Formats: sequence, C-alpha cells, structure tokens
Amino acid sequence: MKFVYKIVSIFLLINTISYANDILKSQPQIIFELDKFDELEISNEFNKAVLLFNKERYLEAYKIFNKTKIAYEAPSLLNMAIILLNENQKEKAIELFSKIYSKKSNLLNEPYAFIASCYYLFSLTSDDKYMIDLVTIFQNSDKLKNQSEIIKNIKDIILKELSNRYLIIKDYDNALGALNAMSYSLDLKKAMIYIKQNNFLRADKVLNKLIKEDFEEDILDDIYWISLFVDLKLNKLDDAKETLELISKRKENYKTHLKLPFEIYFKKDLYSESDYLKSVLKFDDNRKIDYLYYFVPFIFSDTKELMYDTVKGMVTKDRSSLENLEAMFNYNIKFIKAIRLDPILRIKELKKEINENSKAYTFYNLALAYGQVQDFTNAYKNFEKAYKLSPGNKLYAIMYLITSNKIKQGIDNKQKELIKNRIKNEKGMYSYFAKELYSLYVDISFENDEESYLEGTIFFKAIDFLKNLENNEYMANHILLKEWDKDPFVYLLKLVQQKKSESDYEYFSRMQDTIPTNTNNNFLNSSILTSMYYIDILKSLGIFNKINYQVYGDESPIYLLTKAYANLYLGKTEESIKILNIIKNNYKFENRFTMYLFVSSYLESGRREEASIQISLIKAFYKDTDTDFLTAIQLIQQLNINAAKQFLDRAYDNPYISFDIIDFDEFMLSL
Repeated sequence: MKFVYKIVSIFLLINTISYANDILKSQPQIIFELDKFDELEISNEFNKAVLLFNKERYLEAYKIFNKTKIAYEAPSLLNMAIILLNENQKEKAIELFSKIYSKKSNLLNEPYAFIASCYYLFSLTSDDKYMIDLVTIFQNSDKLKNQSEIIKNIKDIILKELSNRYLIIKDYDNALGALNAMSYSLDLKKAMIYIKQNNFLRADKVLNKLIKEDFEEDILDDIYWISLFVDLKLNKLDDAKETLELISKRKENYKTHLKLPFEIYFKKDLYSESDYLKSVLKFDDNRKIDYLYYFVPFIFSDTKELMYDTVKGMVTKDRSSLENLEAMFNYNIKFIKAIRLDPILRIKELKKEINENSKAYTFYNLALAYGQVQDFTNAYKNFEKAYKLSPGNKLYAIMYLITSNKIKQGIDNKQKELIKNRIKNEKGMYSYFAKELYSLYVDISFENDEESYLEGTIFFKAIDFLKNLENNEYMANHILLKEWDKDPFVYLLKLVQQKKSESDYEYFSRMQDTIPTNTNNNFLNSSILTSMYYIDILKSLGIFNKINYQVYGDESPIYLLTKAYANLYLGKTEESIKILNIIKNNYKFENRFTMYLFVSSYLESGRREEASIQISLIKAFYKDTDTDFLTAIQLIQQLNINAAKQFLDRAYDNPYISFDIIDFDEFMLSL
C-alpha cells in the first residue's frame, strides 16, 4: 500500500501543536546496553551505569556515562539526557539530545540513539523538523526492517501523531494511511475515521468485528456506543436494538453516553459543493416527489369527468344538465383565478370550494396545491377523498398511492395492492400517465405498454425528461428544455445541463455568469420547489452566501417562506423564526414543512427546549414517523432503552434534522 506523507502542506497549516506533559512518562526508558567494546573496562563501566540507572540511582549512573561518552558517545549521551529528564532538567536534556541529532553520522552508526534523540527532541520542543526527519527515516531506511521493540514503539508513536495531524486538517485518507502503517491496529479509531468520511458501511464492518473481540469493559462500552450510532445512521434498526440490549446489560456501570452524548442538530452544512451539484443533476426521492407535484396537472371539470360520474351515479345521467354544467363553469372561473395566486393563498381559495357536494376534482386540485407547498399530509387526505369519489380515475389513484408512500402512512397493504392492480390492469381516465408515474415512483420494473397521448403537454414532456434523467441520458437538448424554458423551474433545469461541447471550466463559468444573483418573482410564483432548487444550485457553485435574497415590496407568503428557508441556511435563524411566525399568524399557514423549519431554526439558535416542544407538536398533528426516531435518540441518551426501542420502527430520512455525537473528534484524536 502506497502512503504519501504530505508533510509540507501539514506544517504550513499547523504552526503549533501542544503536547501532554506526560508523553515521555508513558514510554519505556530508552537504555542502550553494549555487548562488545574494544576495552573491557569501559564496557563494564557502561553496563554498571545501566544497572545503577535501573535502580534509580541516577546521579551515580550519570557520572559513569559522562566518562564512557569518550568512547561510546551517542549511547552515553542518550542515557545522560534521559537521566536529566528524570531530574526535571529539560533544557540540559535538550542540549544533549541535540548533540546526538546534530551529528548526522549517528543515523548510520548509531541509528537507535539518533532516532530516540530525534523523537525526544520532537516531543520536548514541538519542532516539526524532527517529525519530518523521523517520517523520512521510517519511510526510506532499509536498515530498520528488523526493528527493535524500542524503534517500533517510536515509529508507532510518530505515525499515530501524524495520523492525528491529518485528522486535524480533515485529510482522512492519509490519516488512515498512517494508521495502517503502524505495527498494531487501532480499529476503533479507523472506524471513526470512516464515519467522518460518511462511509458508514465500512465503519459498520469494522465495528461488528470489534464487538466480537475481548476488550476491557470500558473499551467495549465505547465500541457499543459508536456501533449504535452507525446502526442508527444506516437505519439498521434491528441491529440498533440488539446493540441497545448489549448496552442495557451494562446499564448500571455504563458511562459512555455521558462522555459522548447524542445530540440532534440542523443539517446546515451536510453536503459539499460537489454533492449539491449531484443533487441538482440527479434527483433523490424527495426531489422526485417535488418534481411530480410541480408538473402534474390540475384538472378542470369537463364532460368526460361528468360522464364518468354519471355512470357512478354521482350526478344526473343527462350530459347537458344545466345545473351541473353551471356548477362546473362557476368552479372553473374561480379555479382559474385561484391558480394565478400565490401558492399559499391558492390553498385558501380552493378550500372555499369544498363542501358536502364537492366533486372529486375539487379535492384533487386542493391536494395538488397542498403538495406544491410541501404539505404532504393534507395533500394525502384530499387525494384520498378524490380517489374514493372517483376510483376509476387513475391519476387520482396514483397520486394517492405515491403521497401515501411519501408520508409513510395511510393505506394498509391490502388496499395498496388493490390500488396497484387497478392502476396496472384496468382501463380508466388518465391511464397512460398513471402507469408512467407508477413505473417511475412505485415499481421501476413495471413497463407501460399503453399507447401514449397528449404528447404536446408539458406534463408529458416532464415525464419523458425524468425517465431520461433516471437512465443517465444526455439531457441538454431535451424538448422540455427547448420548448418550456420560460418556466422558472425549467429554466433552472436547462441551466445546470452540461453541453457536450463544454469543458468543466466553461460549464461552471456559464452557470455562474447566467444564474440570477437577485431573487425575483420568477422564482416565487410557482412553488417552493423552484426556490429550493435555485438555492441548491447556488450552494453547488459556492455562491449561496453572496446572493441578495431581498425582494423589496414583496410580502407574499411564498416569498416569505422562501426567505425564511434561505435565512435558516444563512445562519440568520432569529430572522427565520420571526418570518415563520408571520406566515403562521398572518396567513394561518402551518404544516409539517414549516414546523420542521421551526425545529431547525430553534436548534441552530440554541433554543433546544422549544425545538423539543415543536417536535412533539409535529408528532401530535401529523403522526410523523421521523419524530418517533428523534424521540428514540433522546431516550437513548437518557439510557431509557426499553422505551427507545419502541420508537425505532421506521427508517429515518428527514432532510433537515440529523443527530451526531458531541466531542466525537476529540475522542477520535485521543485513541
């Protein structure tokens, strides 16, 4: 294994390193016993001094070593220097170590004395030049292949220190390289480095091996705790419960949770710029849902809908019924006005049209409006009503199914299978689109063999775009981006596509030159999705903090929500809380999304009790499974293990709140 020591970069970054006073005391004394001398008398004197040293008769030993240094300079000076250290004469000891170090021929003739002196000088002076010498020696010297135990110990100490230096500057690959070059393995430290690299699977593998080995109880306690952390991060909830059982057996004497407490926090800087770029180019499940809600069409009540409702006995069988046509006409007028409003105000207007005689499409449109502002719980409730009123409408069915999966509740398995079969097998309204969405969002193995229609709509092109994106196809020339680039979200989709003719430099330069640097209404009139996507692009370019998010004179609720979201990531959490309260009080708008923004803002502001209260409210209002997980984290920290296990039933994937170990880095460095 090749291991590159980037010494120069390290020492440019780190000017001073402080060392514990007892670093030397923890090491074996370095005493050189010489077996062969030209003069028997000096040989006897030297070994006599060694015996006196071991009996802690330091002054007597020192006097003899002072005589033998004439013939055996390096070993005698080394032992004299160690005696001076034991007598707390640091400066004089440094002087003697320096005599050995300054004579470079000692590296060839007396390598042990030279290396030991170099190590002591490094420890005593904190001068990195000695560390550089040691690393170079260990890396290049063939003479040290058959190392003594003393030299091996020094090498391990230096490699461990070098690993910590790399950890301080977050160079995790070289930190691992240094550890792997040691004569023994620090596997717990390695596992923790894998965690820092977000390589939880690798960490899990190392920790599973450690759990099965024999260690002292306090070390096992640490291994259990770090292993539990990894289990939870990987959503391996059954494994987490098993690890909790191991901790439970040690409960009375368990202390690691106090030394390394779990703590929930707002995931402000979770991703690197490159990770943000990946997220805007290749959608995760959350963004795929947002994408769907942005493009799936609202439905006007039309004659086809009336004909279908007629068959089901929902309205009169007379297609020309003036009463029903008038109701349809009146709804459409109000609906057209509503969809031109701010997305949050749109919900308020569409809710006014709901009554005991409301048709399926009125619930469907309201559900879609809720989804566009991240209120998936209310979206689910209204999709359910639309589906039950019109079960033959496959668009209602698929949106009901997808949204249920999104909020992880609602439909039991038997009903879910019924809905799936209806979508896949039966004829019905919007059958082609429903099957396309089914293959994209529910079962990627399903193939839609139905003939396409409405190819000219933006919805059709948006589905085709997502299919191509999922297949990693070249996207820059897609018809959606050509024909609909005046749409704000499509404009951003087009912006981030790299053209075949563009180098990476040209690609990033174009994005930085083209992306709007002042927030404007083009990014506020459609959905919070556009604003969130815009912000992630800015993060991928490293210019998020340089943008002006102020739109003067605009107090629309969706703009305020965008501003609260941006302020949260800008660190202006008190401003974010203030704005969220305005939205809540003035516009009577609050949902799971805004409540999690409250939680995030409270956590970032250090208002942890208020964050905890908000989490409880989310649980009460929305039966939110993520709050169960967060509750489990808090119970684990209290070692309330039986209660904690009851809340570990659903995988956790909240994009805003995560959990970490306090003092993780300090503990990792101490290993």
